[in-house]
Amino acid sequence: MKRKKWTKEEENKLKQLYNEEIPVKEIAETLGRTGSAIRNKAYKMGITNPKNFTSEEIEYIKENYKSYNLREIAKKIGREDNYHNVCRKARELGLERTGKKKEKVKARKPKYQNEEERRKAQSAFAKEWHRNNEHPRGMLGKTHTLEYRKELSERVRQDWENRTPEETEEIVTKRNKTRIRNKTLTPIVNKTNPYSRAKGGKRKDLNNMYFRSSWEANIARLLNYMGIEWDYEPKQFIFKGIYKQPISYTPDFYLVNKDKWVEVKGWMDKKSKLKLERFEQYYPHEYDKLILVDEEKYKKLEEEYSNIIKGWE
Repeated sequence: MKRKKWTKEEENKLKQLYNEEIPVKEIAETLGRTGSAIRNKAYKMGITNPKNFTSEEIEYIKENYKSYNLREIAKKIGREDNYHNVCRKARELGLERTGKKKEKVKARKPKYQNEEERRKAQSAFAKEWHRNNEHPRGMLGKTHTLEYRKELSERVRQDWENRTPEETEEIVTKRNKTRIRNKTLTPIVNKTNPYSRAKGGKRKDLNNMYFRSSWEANIARLLNYMGIEWDYEPKQFIFKGIYKQPISYTPDFYLVNKDKWVEVKGWMDKKSKLKLERFEQYYPHEYDKLILVDEEKYKKLEEEYSNIIKGWE
């Protein structure tokens, strides 16, 4: 399903409605688009709809920006609910915060002991809320018909198939960057890795780079020892037309001068096998350049180099 392109008239209307401070929901209804589509388009066009600052407010910000914190200034000019806009306006005016009055931030004790506990509490809260409140889209007590679910599934499939490789790569890359930032890319990050018997983390002797396991870190040390130039996870290969995981594959290392890929895999589970099968199917030329370091190969390298290479884990 192809995305509906924005016309010049729609863009002008969007600017007008934003300037009139119309809520996003109403703008979406007026233009016949989703709220997220409206927000994304407004962001790309560089338009927002905060209330315009008056000349008096701007003067007050200029006079007090160095002496008071953001919340105090925002409260004085009646913008306490969106005090971040005061900071944005100050940046636009070229104001600096040197010598500012620091805001006191109280250290908060973590509410949950671990991520699993937090997720359970979040799930319980959501279920309880939906039991006692109207569905946000009027679906309380209702279910989609089998026919509609099939139609929705087909729309999603068509949407994936109609995307260009560049669009798919952009979506997956953006999603993975968010997961990396939130440390949710993989459940074994920062935990004991059952396949490589190690912890993910940064290595000081490797330019403070993050590696998912000690095996990967040791292979990086071995490549340095051999004088081989390498990049860590430099490229993601997208499986176009696939909408069930795995939809992409990222080799661990790229050997720059040798034009080879290296995959460090201590344990070949079902998902890992499927990734490599799809990699061979979709990128046969690149697959031919792949060097797989399995447990047997790694143990031989470890036996030969672990006592020679400094920092080997």
